Amino acid sequence: MSSRVVTSSPSYQISKTEKGWQLKIQNEHCSVVQVFRSASDAQLAVDRMMEFFEVMSSQLPPTDRAA
Repeated sequence: MSSRVVTSSPSYQISKTEKGWQLKIQNEHCSVVQVFRSASDAQLAVDRMMEFFEVMSSQLPPTDRAA
């Protein structure tokens, strides 16, 4: 039986930089930063990254449960 760790939904921010459009997406366990050529490319990556976080969160070891 697999136990899933409850995590908050990831948050994300897209901002313009000298090198392109930076996407930063994070939750309390991890974060990912990628740079894209356009804001729309960064926005398209949000769904893909949300799926990534869901998968990674499901693979975290179980935490101690309060009695």
